[in-house]
Amino acid sequence: MKFGEMLGFTIRFKEIIKSKLPKQNKALRLSYLMSDLEEAYSIPLKNEQFEKDHPQLMQLYRTVSDAREF
Repeated sequence: MKFGEMLGFTIRFKEIIKSKLPKQNKALRLSYLMSDLEEAYSIPLKNEQFEKDHPQLMQLYRTVSDAREF
């Protein structure tokens, strides 16, 4: 992941978190962000080597996941 890409996804994440949307809408937008990250970087399910190779990406991905409230 290049710095500019990471910055774009991070800005998007912060905009969602700071928005005054209801929890359900925020959760949905965060899920879309996760899907976009998965698609852009082909994030596999439970792959330790991928996680070691891409620590910043996986940190952002987990942060987005943890921010969702259902």
